Amino acid sequence: MERSVRIVGWSTIVLSVVVIVAELNGLMSGESTDQIGPLLTMLPQTHTGSIRSFLEMFQYIRAWSLYTILYFAVVLWGAIQFVRFHAIGRTILEFVGWVGLLNACVDTVLSYMIWKNMQAMLSAVAGPMGMGGVGLGPLGMATIIAGFFFWIVTASGMIVYLRKPKLRELMR
Repeated sequence: MERSVRIVGWSTIVLSVVVIVAELNGLMSGESTDQIGPLLTMLPQTHTGSIRSFLEMFQYIRAWSLYTILYFAVVLWGAIQFVRFHAIGRTILEFVGWVGLLNACVDTVLSYMIWKNMQAMLSAVAGPMGMGGVGLGPLGMATIIAGFFFWIVTASGMIVYLRKPKLRELMR
């Protein structure tokens, strides 16, 4: 059981650090997303609701990134305590597992809204140019569904693992 604690704990630590760094990198390179707005306002289709909605979604993306950094900072703290065999680490990881199930729903809805707005914006921009519908719709939907199941499987698996009686005994 001690070996599984180390494997789960260290893999959680590594994953948390990778996600935090990736999200921070995304936020730091946010200047590029700030430049999209002025470019899109030059298009005659800018006054359609789809392009305005697309631009507004960037605010939600930034908020979700900040939340993700906070979430994985808590996961990182819990994983460090877990590797040290402190009971609080198991409790924190179980709590973030339950929050992860909620995240699955929120992330899926947010991703769907972004995807839907992006599809509408691409159609508004590409349509007048004679390009018709831009065909990334199925790939985007498949990615959203895969992301949902990734959250559900990892969070559920973590909760089941952390609730094992032997693990509870080990972490007293």
